[in-house]
Amino acid sequence: MSSKHKAIDPPNLPLYETMNKGITDNQLYELESYQNVHLSDFQMEGTKGLDFQYAYFDNVKAINTYFKKLTLEDVRIAKSDFANTEWEEGSLNRVEFVNCRLVGFQAVKSRFKNVIFKGCQGKLSQFNSSKFDNAIFDNCILEDSTFIESSLINVKFINCQMNNVILTDAKFKNTDFRGSNIEGLEININQLQGAILDIFQAAYILQRYTNVIVKAFDEETTDNA
Repeated sequence: MSSKHKAIDPPNLPLYETMNKGITDNQLYELESYQNVHLSDFQMEGTKGLDFQYAYFDNVKAINTYFKKLTLEDVRIAKSDFANTEWEEGSLNRVEFVNCRLVGFQAVKSRFKNVIFKGCQGKLSQFNSSKFDNAIFDNCILEDSTFIESSLINVKFINCQMNNVILTDAKFKNTDFRGSNIEGLEININQLQGAILDIFQAAYILQRYTNVIVKAFDEETTDNA
């Protein structure tokens, strides 16, 4: 297995000045496709079957809403708020989330390909039964989030807070956790194949799940018997 992370394809976006500012009537319609659009200071309402291509979201809010089969392709999302929002069966390709609020965000049975989360607040987020193929979480807060039964292929967690994250029944392939805080991580130790850990994380997992005592070679062992 190679530990080299595959490069992520960034969003392929036109120049901002050539994009349409906003949408007609400031209203999103079910099963509608929106292309080449720049949404700024926009309130999104939940709906079904939305399709965005070549879009830039800036300070978009969609709090406590529900989207089913939302498709995002070549989209950059900055300083936006999706707290307690649910995306069911979403499909994302070449998408960037930058400095977004994702507290309590749910992406259930969704697919993330070539996706970057950078500087996002994702505490209590849920990515259960979702598939990640080539993704990065960079300096994100993911405390108490869940990836239950998710598939993580070529995924990298960079300097993330992953305290008490639940990865039960997740599948890994070239999934790199090195450098992130995984204290309290819940994982099936017999399903760790494909995960990449640093030596401190590996020692923590061994001690947490197998009661193996990990010590440096020159560290004294105390016999409490």
